[in-house]
Amino acid sequence: MKAQIAVEYLIIVGVAMMILLPLSLYLNQTLIGYRDDTKLSKAWNTVKKLGQNADWVHSQGPPAKVTVEIYVPEDVAEVSLDNNMILYRISTSAGISDVFYNTVPALNGTLPDKSQYYFISVTAINQTHVDFKVV
Repeated sequence: MKAQIAVEYLIIVGVAMMILLPLSLYLNQTLIGYRDDTKLSKAWNTVKKLGQNADWVHSQGPPAKVTVEIYVPEDVAEVSLDNNMILYRISTSAGISDVFYNTVPALNGTLPDKSQYYFISVTAINQTHVDFKVV
């Protein structure tokens, strides 16, 4: 009699594991995808805000200046300003993803890569260049 109860409990636990294991794997993958999407969305918002403000300050001409609050997301692998492009490289579960924004003016300065909030000063230097500086 005790052996039959033990086998029944073993079957119940086995069926529960067959249901819960795939469900937990699915939920884990969904959570990882959500985190990646959130990081990329935050990076895109940051890059877009900086790019649009650089274009706006450039259109105003020197000595136009604006201070922008940005949030740098987690897992930033690289930040660069190449001529007219702001580039954030973000580490995701699928590898490195590039988030970029092309601006009208050439860009100078540096941008932070550690995850937190920053105030960035965007200044029109001359008719062709805009400068970024952490305040």
